[in-house]
Amino acid sequence: MRRDILLLAEMIDAAEQAQHLADGVTVAELEADRQRRDALLWNFTVLGEAAGQLAAVKAGFPEIAWQQPVRLRNRIIHGY
Repeated sequence: MRRDILLLAEMIDAAEQAQHLADGVTVAELEADRQRRDALLWNFTVLGEAAGQLAAVKAGFPEIAWQQPVRLRNRIIHGY
């Protein structure tokens, strides 16, 4: 249970960071800012990795689209 809480905290932090990094930024600005793009990708990766490890929590909340961050993480890391 403690591990699940830590994973959820990681997910919240990564989502907040991604939102902060993207807030008020245009696509053109994002294309020009390599560090911001890399930071966003990192946070999306953390979010997806944590979401993939929450088996007990996911079972308790089937209405949440848990696979979306996992799929995004796989797309970023593996290209599929």
